[in-house]
Amino acid sequence: MKWDGHTHSQFCRHGSGEKTALMVEKAIALGFERYSILEHAPLPDGIIEDPETRLDFALMWEELEAYFRHIDDLKRTYGDRIEILSGLEIDYFEGKETFTSDFLMEFSEKLDDVILSLHFLPGKDGFEPLDYQPEVFEKKVLGYYGSIDDVHLAYWEAVGRLVDTGLNLPSHKRIGHLDLINKYAGRFQKTSDRLNSIDFFESLFKKIKSKGWALDFNVAGLKQKWYQNIYLTTPMQFWIRKLNIELVYGSDAHGVDAVGQHYDQFLKFSSLS
Repeated sequence: MKWDGHTHSQFCRHGSGEKTALMVEKAIALGFERYSILEHAPLPDGIIEDPETRLDFALMWEELEAYFRHIDDLKRTYGDRIEILSGLEIDYFEGKETFTSDFLMEFSEKLDDVILSLHFLPGKDGFEPLDYQPEVFEKKVLGYYGSIDDVHLAYWEAVGRLVDTGLNLPSHKRIGHLDLINKYAGRFQKTSDRLNSIDFFESLFKKIKSKGWALDFNVAGLKQKWYQNIYLTTPMQFWIRKLNIELVYGSDAHGVDAVGQHYDQFLKFSSLS
């Protein structure tokens, strides 16, 4: 099935602002058969204190009803041409598992699909975003850990805890843009070869396989100034192939132009697996 498993909507304030319907129509024109709409879920209290900045990261609680109603409308309009999955991209926060579990329980009937992602690490002033701005990353994350290698170690330890989470997720259970920590790799370069070795990722990927996770084949990194790659490095791709870990293509589209972007990369990888 031709499936774009990671897209956003007109509700996303850091997106293009274009109508979600236009994005769905683009997917139909490109021959997609399934389309997951996964807006950023509301954050736990205290994660982003500044109310204006907070608006840029995720849905507000009071928007959820309108968001799900919006997807239901799209299903009615386009359901005879494409399968639309109603979902959310939910952030993993260590220590906030009860919040996430309660959230999933409350909205379980609305969710066809969920991606669990790691956008935040503990930093200078609590949880800090990893992919918001390079200057914020440098000051509040890199400055907190002391070296880029230590940031990476902290990130992969957190990913390991994410993989172990016992959260009750919908049937399509996968991790979003696993390699997001490398978004600014060209600007903040690792010094340890081990952090990019096959051996470093062995235990993590064996755990991903044993826990039944699929992975987001996220191509958005190809358009990032400091990365320009899919969010799965060569060592990760080695373990994906070796362990036959399920992949779902994700454009991570925040606007019409990005829908279906670089799908050829996914086809190429799949043909070599």
